[in-house]
Amino acid sequence: MVNGSIWDKQNIIRIAIQRKGLILAVFILTVMLTVGMNALLPKVYEAETTVRIKQPKALANSLLADQPVEGGNTKQLMQSNTEILKSRTVAQAVIAKLPQDRYAAISPNDILRRISTSSINGEILKIKVQGKTPEEAQTIATALMDAFVQRITGLSRREQKAAREFIGERLLEAKAELETAESAFEDYKREQKIVSPADETKVMVENLAGMKKANDENTTALAAAAAKLSNIREQLNRQKQGVLADNQLIQQQKNKLAELEGEKAGLLAKYTADHPQVQSVQASIDKIKVDLNEEISRVVNGDAPSTNHLRQGLLENEIQVGAELSTASARKTATEQIIASDQQDLAKIPAKEHGLAIVERDVTVAREKYVMLAKRHEEARINEVMQPLEVQVIDEPDASPSPVQPKKTLNLLLGAVIGLVSGIGLAVLGEHVQKKMATEEDVKRYLDLPVIGMVPDFTDEPRPGYIRYRNKLRAVFKWLSGQG
Repeated sequence: MVNGSIWDKQNIIRIAIQRKGLILAVFILTVMLTVGMNALLPKVYEAETTVRIKQPKALANSLLADQPVEGGNTKQLMQSNTEILKSRTVAQAVIAKLPQDRYAAISPNDILRRISTSSINGEILKIKVQGKTPEEAQTIATALMDAFVQRITGLSRREQKAAREFIGERLLEAKAELETAESAFEDYKREQKIVSPADETKVMVENLAGMKKANDENTTALAAAAAKLSNIREQLNRQKQGVLADNQLIQQQKNKLAELEGEKAGLLAKYTADHPQVQSVQASIDKIKVDLNEEISRVVNGDAPSTNHLRQGLLENEIQVGAELSTASARKTATEQIIASDQQDLAKIPAKEHGLAIVERDVTVAREKYVMLAKRHEEARINEVMQPLEVQVIDEPDASPSPVQPKKTLNLLLGAVIGLVSGIGLAVLGEHVQKKMATEEDVKRYLDLPVIGMVPDFTDEPRPGYIRYRNKLRAVFKWLSGQG
């Protein structure tokens, strides 16, 4: 019986002193169990490596130089590469690189469970791999880095190959168009007995050729963006999840970007790219692109949270490429209107000069298109065989000679705390289940009355089973605390 709250601090201190034997016994038992657990648990070693995840400079940036840069979100790029690192494809490649005589029974899930990652400063990825021995941890970590870099290289080269094939087809078409245009130009000069048009006509032809070139480049960018969007949506469909719709602010920024691109195309028909008005419009375009990318990242990471970082990256790219398509479409409409206007002006000059201007313009446009595509094709061919620099290994895998698990000191400390708390809890419980006052000190403590005398209990009647059980339990508590 306890006077007042059983968890009163003074009561707990009194009980702890009174039943110190029980507390010490529980404490020692718990510590011994912890020591035994530390001895029985298998040792785990860890190898650590550090890589740098860089923003990739893909071929799309050269084809779509005026478009928003894909994957501008460094955090999203880090998360996507982490998902690739922990993919089953990479795990299977790791197993293929390990010695089969020692790791024949290991599975991809075993590999994935051993890997842990942490990001530092947005670009640095620290990778830890666990093993039963330092040699095993380092072997798996080395195989993991090789497989990871090969996977990134394979994905990058697959993109570059698709771009090279696409541009190669356009290059063949451009070569055929150039040959046809050159042949028509020579035939016209020979048939009409005219060598060159007047100076005014030349200026008109040059302006028209420049707009034609811009239109052809924009057509190529539009086709590349459409192909990228189709590929992104195909990957999203394979994940069987919906596509994030543009919000109102994104739509407004896309419309504003399209208007500015149309205005820029009109100015380029009159001025050079260094003209103040052109530069002012370009500055507005650049600002809109930055704002658009920030809003896209906010929508994807905030309004559509997901643990699937690859999917988040695809959603962000889908919105960005959609903006590219809107911009390219607006620019195409503006340039086509300017081309139509220039062609009307050309129609007003004399027939011979008009015909010569047309065939000369066709040759100029076809030649510039061919040169542009030939340059892009060479870039794509080089990028396809180059080692991508998106992932750079900073520190090679290195295993510590000391095990990281079990954490013996921490386990021992926790065991001591648990033993102490458990001992005090059992002592308080033992005091709580004691229902009678067995000593003179108990009478004075609980009743605050003087003790006149003690009457011995001579009854020997049989008691119910639960009472005998309670008395035995009380006797055990007293014996452990040194009072029995």
